[in-house]
Amino acid sequence: MWRLRLDSNTGCLAVEVRDPDLLLARFYTINTLSGTVQQLALPEAKAWWQGLEDAGQGLVYLHGYGNRQLGQHKGIFAFSGTGAGKVWEVPKLAFYGMAQPGLLAYDPEQPEAPFQVLEPATGRATGELLSQQEAAEAAARYNQVRFRDCLYPMLYHEGTLYFNQVKAFLQEQLQVQPVQAVEYAETETCLVISYYLPQPDGKLDNVLAVFSLSGKLHQNVKIGSQLSAIGSDTFFIFKHNLYFILNKDTLQVFRLLA
Repeated sequence: MWRLRLDSNTGCLAVEVRDPDLLLARFYTINTLSGTVQQLALPEAKAWWQGLEDAGQGLVYLHGYGNRQLGQHKGIFAFSGTGAGKVWEVPKLAFYGMAQPGLLAYDPEQPEAPFQVLEPATGRATGELLSQQEAAEAAARYNQVRFRDCLYPMLYHEGTLYFNQVKAFLQEQLQVQPVQAVEYAETETCLVISYYLPQPDGKLDNVLAVFSLSGKLHQNVKIGSQLSAIGSDTFFIFKHNLYFILNKDTLQVFRLLA
């Protein structure tokens, strides 16, 4: 599993799965309420050169590539989250984000040009233009609204005050020595921490721990091993469920105490 994106409006989770050995990519949606899985209808020959951008308002947004060597995103492709197929595409623009006025897009060939606002349902330009600063602010405001039922962790790098505080807590509770970074989230009942442990060969193990607010350990799961670098957003919490990827290929969900 390469990337997850949550449509918090519908409770649909979009998943990107890639096999670099076979140059295959597939995209799925998972209804977090029913567990129903749908595969997006893409030709396998083209799917490798597309990637998951985001999901919202019942649609899944994929990108293509302009300059494949540089990884430059170009093209926006909107698919139905229920598996009904492609809804629209805008091949010459690139996805930037989502905001209250609509989908934010820019021209990768003219990065200094104003950002365009597209209608999410059709991909048509509304005629509204935003500066890059205005687009960034609009996307940030909208994210606060659409992710109000979703909690993503804060990333604290080694050497910062909060890293040292979380490290001291893990040392006391688990007798471990986390390195490089930790991700931390706190609910009304739980503390969730993703941390890294060094291995003799220089690689890293990624471990996810769940504690009560009083410090009682509920879960301590190795979710990754033999890692060359740290990641980000290694878990998220949506409506009291904890979502994470185990060993890069298994999506697991734990129910947290409400």
